[in-house]
Amino acid sequence: MSNNYDLAVAWRIYPGVSKTPIIFPNSKFQLVKTCLQSFLLSAEGLLVRYFFILDGCPPSYNELIQSMFPAADTTIIETQSIGNWATFNKQIEILLQQTDAEAVYFAEDDYLYRPGKFKKMLGMLHNGTDVDFLSCYVHMDTFTHPIHRHKKEERMLDDQLWKTDSSTCLTFLTTKQTLFETQNVLLTYAKGNNDCAVWLVLTKTFVLNPFAYVRFFFMSKESFNILKMAVKYSFRHFFSRKKYKLWIPYPAIGTHLEKDLVSPEVDWVELSKCINENWEN
Repeated sequence: MSNNYDLAVAWRIYPGVSKTPIIFPNSKFQLVKTCLQSFLLSAEGLLVRYFFILDGCPPSYNELIQSMFPAADTTIIETQSIGNWATFNKQIEILLQQTDAEAVYFAEDDYLYRPGKFKKMLGMLHNGTDVDFLSCYVHMDTFTHPIHRHKKEERMLDDQLWKTDSSTCLTFLTTKQTLFETQNVLLTYAKGNNDCAVWLVLTKTFVLNPFAYVRFFFMSKESFNILKMAVKYSFRHFFSRKKYKLWIPYPAIGTHLEKDLVSPEVDWVELSKCINENWEN
């Protein structure tokens, strides 16, 4: 079979609680369950091919996935605590090798999604040749961090506002073709590169501007250090011809659940309660 699905998702899950989530801070299993439920509700109506990377997870996680997702659409890969970098590499490998869908999604286990909204991401992905990557998430750094202070394009599609940005996290949507073109830059993350630096190289934000290095050196050491990481791990990719565009939805379609960094304008705690209540009923 080839491209019989709307979307292929590679999902990496590990059983430890990362930082402090706003829901289920003491139960990673319940957090993962709620996040999976939210994605199913968000992607309702889409035909999705699922690949789950369970990194050092107890059997209960495998059982959970088997109880929630159709067996014919689901592959579970169990790894022995190989870690963040290696599982990201695994996502790239899986999504490039699969032949089920052209649209591919990198998913992490601590993101919550709004019901019925994921199709807007696919709609935007197919909207134009200048849509290369999309995030579901509005990071709070977008409003405060110097790395995000740059000119942005805007587009309204299907009552959803989108803006270009310089960087996001490692939960994102793209196409298999774009992933193939950019895999060497993305793979620098697994060699120690900073995720923000990876995106700056792909979006060509600041990395080719010598004045930005000088400005950040004096005004934002964190931003300067991000650019240093980009130079260290990705310099040979600075001069590739294409500048890729990353688009962010306003309001967010999903959020990372880390405390103080959740996307604004949505009551995510209340949404998680509604998801749990509706799922049980």
